[in-house]
Amino acid sequence: MIKELAMKWPVMRQIFEGGDGTGAEAMSDATKNLRPKNEGAQVARSVCPYCAVGCGQQIFHKDGKLISIEGDPHSPVSRGRLCPKGSCSFELLTHSKRVTKVMYRRPYGTK
Repeated sequence: MIKELAMKWPVMRQIFEGGDGTGAEAMSDATKNLRPKNEGAQVARSVCPYCAVGCGQQIFHKDGKLISIEGDPHSPVSRGRLCPKGSCSFELLTHSKRVTKVMYRRPYGTK
């Protein structure tokens, strides 16, 4: 009973079963059940909106909701990497303070 309980702890499994600590012996029950956040999502390819370099982006979306934006490894320009501004493209689209209405000031207006 105690050994079963102890073997649920990843450190004890590494000690008794061996291994280098990077395989299944290092996983807890919670980490074994983890799934990627992009699993089952559709991918659209796009270009970063910030500068004129044209780094490729992969936009993951599911059921009409944006999941994540990552660098496109097939892009010859960026080869899957994004600069800090390109990495924040997700926040550009999902931030709660994002302006969604056109801001208009009439000519010679002060407000």
